[in-house]
Amino acid sequence: MSTTAELHVLEARAVPLGGPRGMTVHRSLPARRTSLIGAWCFVDHFGPDDVSGGGGMQVARHPHTGLATVSWLFEGAITHRDSLGNHALVTPGDVDLMVAGSGITHSEFSAADTTVLHGVQLWYALRDDRRFGEREFLVHSTVLRRDLGLTARVGLGELHVRTADGSVFEDCSPVVTDTALTLAELTLDAGTEVALEVDPRHEHGILVDTGAATVTVAGERAEAGRSDLVLLPDGARRAVLRAGQEPLRVLLLGGEPLGEDIVMWWNFVGRSHEEVAAFRARYQAEIGAADADPDAPVAEVVRERGGLRADAEQFGPFAAHTPAAIPAPELPNARLRSRGRVGSIER
Repeated sequence: MSTTAELHVLEARAVPLGGPRGMTVHRSLPARRTSLIGAWCFVDHFGPDDVSGGGGMQVARHPHTGLATVSWLFEGAITHRDSLGNHALVTPGDVDLMVAGSGITHSEFSAADTTVLHGVQLWYALRDDRRFGEREFLVHSTVLRRDLGLTARVGLGELHVRTADGSVFEDCSPVVTDTALTLAELTLDAGTEVALEVDPRHEHGILVDTGAATVTVAGERAEAGRSDLVLLPDGARRAVLRAGQEPLRVLLLGGEPLGEDIVMWWNFVGRSHEEVAAFRARYQAEIGAADADPDAPVAEVVRERGGLRADAEQFGPFAAHTPAAIPAPELPNARLRSRGRVGSIER
């Protein structure tokens, strides 16, 4: 991680997914510097990968609790299937939003005709007062706008950009989330400079997809390249973004502070080690994993706050004739630790 006095550049680490024929993603969040930007708690950047000969995204049925997933593609397509019965195709410019609530399972595979796969997978943590609410899935197609020398899409929240001549570019998304979030794609020509005007009450980061970026806030400057995530200082109102010698594409991420620490392990978000261990045990029981206790009950917190019975299907049924579910890994020997806006986490 490189830093300036105020800005922090979170450098992504390579993470293999899906075995030897799978794909490698570049994970920039969670990071040692912070685990949250607003409610955003997970950012995986992938591609562009040639998947014409196989491989690509091959993620069979797996669980989530306490979070929502968002898929954002630049190239290619993904098929989504979940335990609510949804089966959808996600294409570039779509906001693919799945709210897990108390528990859900889903799968994601590269579409059969996809030759190049390129995009970002994100999660945001659900607030404690909403994390046992209704599960939901939607796909919203955004509008690509070209104006004032900019190209932009707004997936969530609002985008306000001021160009060098003082002109203002604005757009917003109709998608409603239970916590205020920003997800916007912005492309600049080489050498172009703009000012992003952001809500100082929110937390923000800028993820670089292609090109090289210079980000300046209140006189402090940071340089960032592909897959880097620039963490803006809290209270920032404006960030000046400049493209290098080639076109620059970034995602602006932001949102109101979650204001809570979370326990995040594998695909689960909870508030304690015991919660996550109970989520894992129930999931293993539902899929009939080799190490499962078949009598593992739904977690007490889910029974009390989500209204499920001890023997209910917390993660829901799944379509027949689909690839086998992915079993959960072993829990670590040490207790899982909570983490939040700024802190040190185990790798």
